[in-house]
Amino acid sequence: MRFPIAVLTTLTILALLATPTYASDTYRSVIAGQEKPVLEFLRTFEALQEQLHPAKFVQLQSVLSKTVGNQFVQIRADLNELTSLPELEDFDQTWRAAIGLLDTTYGIFVRSDRSSLIGAFLQSRAAFPRARYRLYAIRQYTPTLQQYWVLPEAVARLAALEKRAANQKRKVGFMHQPRSSNHGAYSLYVPENYDPDRHWRLIIALHGGSGMDDEYLLTWLRQAKSKGYIVLAPKSLGRTWAIENPDPDVLSDVLSIVAMLNRIRAEYAIDPDRILVTGLSDGGTFAYTLGSSRPNLFGGVAPIAGVLPPWFDVKKARALPILIIHGAQDFIFPFMTARMANATLIGNGFAEVTYKKLADWGHGIHTR
Repeated sequence: MRFPIAVLTTLTILALLATPTYASDTYRSVIAGQEKPVLEFLRTFEALQEQLHPAKFVQLQSVLSKTVGNQFVQIRADLNELTSLPELEDFDQTWRAAIGLLDTTYGIFVRSDRSSLIGAFLQSRAAFPRARYRLYAIRQYTPTLQQYWVLPEAVARLAALEKRAANQKRKVGFMHQPRSSNHGAYSLYVPENYDPDRHWRLIIALHGGSGMDDEYLLTWLRQAKSKGYIVLAPKSLGRTWAIENPDPDVLSDVLSIVAMLNRIRAEYAIDPDRILVTGLSDGGTFAYTLGSSRPNLFGGVAPIAGVLPPWFDVKKARALPILIIHGAQDFIFPFMTARMANATLIGNGFAEVTYKKLADWGHGIHTR
């Protein structure tokens, strides 16, 4: 499913902001007052995803409920009383749609019982990124929310991060490509300040089981925008990566990603020595497979909450740097699987293996 993004008429919005009328001042005041609770919800819900665990589900629901309370009820009531100006129609529709999706995310999560944890997570996870894509489209007109899209240390550089290089004509920001004859669907983020005169790092980020490319791409936005690297988020050819049988489906997924990579390298200035493969859960497991299939193509592999597959070619990939990241509270793949992977790789002569155990982390998505 692709996430539609409203196209805003920048000149009309800027013209309105520069015209101090009673109606525009009232409208801006209401929207500005809603930005802070929206920002608080975004950050709280992201933090909860990292701690997701069946035993903690009721506790996490309580935390979210206490944080949000009836804020969305109030926000929607205020919007219903607010008259949008004709020249702000695109902005208004985008903001209202985003609020509705965030309210849906909240409602699904706090009203589900423990037995439906996975279902609640998947349903809320579907609405949450759709809201964020819409909010990102209007980021220049929501100053309080601007800080959400970058790391704290990059807030002071926001203007520079948004400035387009004078000498470049490539598309920047989010791009979503459909499946073709030689590769699957994929999503791409190119920083808005992309400059073809420098070589850019590239992260290949592989979604988890039942995940989507455009959804998982957002989990890397903050880092990519702040630190300056391009992110490719492929979609598996099947429902998930073929992690159970390396032949023939895994080969197809490998060839699909290589085809995507070749296309992107032909269009953007990618540093060939700094292409990293990472992934979450099934994506972490497949990151091992992808890395070992083309060890000379990648600068390293960083599986997150994944499992070292039995067919991982230890001899072929021995020179490949590996960073293993795993949550101590992981209830799907216990952290012992990561410890065993670490021991196996070191025992097979891997010189660069780092194992990072996150004490409070479950089988979730790290977003910060």
